Amino acid sequence: MEMRNEEGEVLAILNVDSSQEESTIDRIVRQLQPGMGKGIYVAADKKISQQTNYGAVKWLGGVTELMEKLSPWEPVLPADANVMDIQVYYGFDNLTEEEIDEMARESSETGKDVVRDLKPNDTFVGVNLLYRKDETVFQFRIFGTTKSRIQVPDIEKQTIEKLTIRSNEAVYVGDNELQRLVWAEVGPTKGKALQYEVVAKDSNRDGLISITESLS
Repeated sequence: MEMRNEEGEVLAILNVDSSQEESTIDRIVRQLQPGMGKGIYVAADKKISQQTNYGAVKWLGGVTELMEKLSPWEPVLPADANVMDIQVYYGFDNLTEEEIDEMARESSETGKDVVRDLKPNDTFVGVNLLYRKDETVFQFRIFGTTKSRIQVPDIEKQTIEKLTIRSNEAVYVGDNELQRLVWAEVGPTKGKALQYEVVAKDSNRDGLISITESLS
């Protein structure tokens, strides 16, 4: 699903997949542990796919130090909630053209999909802040990467709805246990698009929307 701004520009892409699906990429994504990344050359499509599961690392500083680390990002944060914990995420090196060519040759010779590990690096790609607002505990995630995938146990049991958050298209995904609200927006001066995600348990769509109304 594409998420656009008021001008119709695509800011982010979100895929919602069921863990019951059985393609090569789906199987690999389900098996990814935090901190793992895989490059996949799909024989049937003759295309490369890079899938990652960022591992969370505890941030020992405070919010002020975090904002300095996030520069030149221009994130917005909840203004009326208390921070309980902060974790950060680091990325992976992309496959080189040489590596992709080698995978393509191997796939051509064997007729099979080819999988390679992606190398982790120290590039800062995201943050997860745990907040409490009144009796609600929620995660507030920010990523500099704007293409993501959500795996759900049974897509038929999910409510998936397109909304508008802060003048940008958003996607709500939720069931009786876990609720998510995902959108992207561009910083006011530097034009960097960031993807935001609010995640809570035992909440609802309106509860997540109310959290976004305090962002500043």
